[in-house]
Amino acid sequence: MNKSLRILFIILGLFGSGYSETLELSLEKAIDLALENNVSMQNAQEDLVKARAQRKEAFSSALPVISAFGQISHSFSIASQPMSFPVPFGVIDALGNPVPLTDDSGNMVPYIDPFGNVTNNNLQLTGVQLVPVDLAFGTDNTMVYGVNLTQPLFEGRVIAAIRGANVYGDLANSAAKVTRLSVIENTKKTFYQVLLADRMISVMENSLQVMNQNLANVTALYAQGKTAEFDVIRADVQVANQTTMVSNARKIRELAYAALKRSCGLSIGQDIQTVGELQVEIKSDLVLADLERKMLAGQPMLDQLNANVRLMLENILMVKAEFMPSVALTGSYQQMLPYNDGNYEDAKFRESSSLAIGFNLPIFNGFGSTARVQKAKADHRKSEYQQQDVKENLLLELKSIYLSILESSKKIEAGLKGVGQARKGVDMAQRLFQQGMASQLQVLDAQSASDQAELGLYQAYFEYNSARASLARALGEE
Repeated sequence: MNKSLRILFIILGLFGSGYSETLELSLEKAIDLALENNVSMQNAQEDLVKARAQRKEAFSSALPVISAFGQISHSFSIASQPMSFPVPFGVIDALGNPVPLTDDSGNMVPYIDPFGNVTNNNLQLTGVQLVPVDLAFGTDNTMVYGVNLTQPLFEGRVIAAIRGANVYGDLANSAAKVTRLSVIENTKKTFYQVLLADRMISVMENSLQVMNQNLANVTALYAQGKTAEFDVIRADVQVANQTTMVSNARKIRELAYAALKRSCGLSIGQDIQTVGELQVEIKSDLVLADLERKMLAGQPMLDQLNANVRLMLENILMVKAEFMPSVALTGSYQQMLPYNDGNYEDAKFRESSSLAIGFNLPIFNGFGSTARVQKAKADHRKSEYQQQDVKENLLLELKSIYLSILESSKKIEAGLKGVGQARKGVDMAQRLFQQGMASQLQVLDAQSASDQAELGLYQAYFEYNSARASLARALGEE
């Protein structure tokens, strides 16, 4: 159904209108709707989106990381740094006054330079003193901007993450195929259930009509004194029982239609009319060994389990990567502008850049990595056990489906013969009744036997079609 019709139905529902277009639904159309609207399929599609996103995320770990930065800061006060500067004795003292150099007798000693000249009497030949001074380093304002670069050159966990993401993508694809086959199988079975319910209602209502007619005839004969009251009571009980069976069959049909709508993603209030027949051509050329080989080659659940085993193996490698070194290239480029308040125009940007290669080798982390490796190995072994177990269960299920197909085929063969014989019995009973050689009750019993044979045949067709749907899913076929 197109989107415009769905919107129309919503609007009509909001305004309380009971109008709803009846949708003709064939098996093929039901499957198409289910694959488009079924919640399980929608969840599977979202899992595929997550798998693709996880793969991109893993690859991003191997790509460079480039970031830009910028900052403007203002210093309200600049801390000073105490320092001491050496000053020669005889030149100035700590207060900046000249200091003469004297000998032991108190006489001034002149300073003679390397050329033998006397310069003055206030200089000494040797010795210095330290003059303490408080100096403030920095400016009132600083503006800086630049770019940082980090490029992993070797990282074991990144490599393992990329490999694991690829395997996870295969796992998600296989899971989506499993879900698709399951949705198709369920839709087929619900569609066949609706067809069976419709046929059951038709047969039972026809049988009820015959019983009502028989009750009327027996009641009339009893009024004429031509039959016993027991016949009237028996006919009335048969009508009551059949009415209850028809009511139950209608409930089953209502639930079958609701299940089909649910499977197709339709509204429960949507009116549908199925188009199709339960009767199909019976194929008896199945060989169990051939079916097993086809299943092992084409069943996506086995591919899913195999991908899960591979994922657990990649998880072991990822944990082991914690023991491996990592090497990364880092670089930076920046421009810095220091200036004091009121001197912005006179300031100049100062450029700086760097490039480095870092190496990191884990040595000891408290045996945590060793424990994680053991856990990963245990998970890998569990996935292998699960793979083998599911494989055996699938083979067992396939054998059960194969036997169900054979059994339902025989039921159909016997049912066709039974329906034919039952219809002959109805014709014979009616002719005998017309000749006065059989009672109305015998005719009714023959009709009831014919109805039961027909219902059994339809049930056999349903079982055969359902088994065929399960076989297609088991073999990985749609």
